[in-house]
Formats: sequence, C-alpha cells, structure tokens
Amino acid sequence: MNMNLIRENLAAKFEDKAYRDAFVAEQIFSRLPLKIRCLREDQELTQKQLGELAGMAQTWVSKLEDPNYGKLTISTLLKLASALDVGLQIDFVPFSRVLNYALRLSPESFAVPKFEEDIGLADNQGLVAGTRNVTILPEAAMGTVIAFPSYAVSENVDAPTPPKSASSVEQQQVQAIA
Repeated sequence: MNMNLIRENLAAKFEDKAYRDAFVAEQIFSRLPLKIRCLREDQELTQKQLGELAGMAQTWVSKLEDPNYGKLTISTLLKLASALDVGLQIDFVPFSRVLNYALRLSPESFAVPKFEEDIGLADNQGLVAGTRNVTILPEAAMGTVIAFPSYAVSENVDAPTPPKSASSVEQQQVQAIA
C-alpha cells in the first residue's frame, strides 16, 4: 500500500472526532515513552542514572518508558529534558501536522542531540564548519512564517560557519512575510 493511499485512508477516518482524539493521544503516549528510552540508551544511561539526573526513582523512569503508563506530565517531561540535556517542545498543531508526522516516523526521528552535540547551535569556535540553509515551514499558523537554519557538516576548515545570532534568519522571516 503506498503512502498516499494510507494518508487518504487515515484522513478520511479523521472525519470522526473520537478517532482524531484517540489518534493524537496514541501518538503522544506511544511516541514519548519510546523516545525517552531511545534518548536514555543513546546517552548510555541506565534507568537508575537517568532517575538520579532527573531527581526521581528508577521505578518512575521505568514507568515513563512504558507506552501503557499514560500519565506523563509537563513537569516530569521538563525534568527529563533537563536531565538528558535536550529541549522540550509542546504545542497545539493542526491535525494534518499530526498525521504527516506519524506517517514520516522513522528511527532517525527518535535521535535528538544533547546541547553540546547540537550543530544547529555551534559557534565560531571551530566546533562545526558548515554551509547554511534556511527551512521555512509551511505549517506555520496564523500568518507567521517560521524559519529554522540547518547546517551541512563539512570537512573543509575554510567553509563558512553558522552565524552567532539569528538576525539573518529574522531577516529571512521578514522578507518571507513581506
């Protein structure tokens, strides 16, 4: 079955509000526990070590990694994000974005670099040389254009490095809005 047909079938099921609500809940309560576990394992932490970093018992980490637990709180997620040194973004989005994200789910979507490994924030200290691209997300709502810089890693030391400020991104946002 091709991806367009799957998307069409799911989009038709989204006409039912109960189905939409259940789909969103399932995406959150399945994806987040798996992502917590993946991040912990990528950082080579045990549940006990992550619990110590987050100020919670190992048994809580075990529960939070269980997709059947279903009692994730924003406060707890913020503690885990801090312990794992990653960002946390919680937002209200159109159903189309939830659907598209679910259809593009891959092992790569579970990989999140820690702050010190985040090449999108590299400075001019030679951490990462790269070339700059700006991605403008079409999902932006309420007339806002959101642009995020992305960088291609390069072996060439003379390659341009990412800017220290977002002023050029802000300029691109203004130009895109105009």
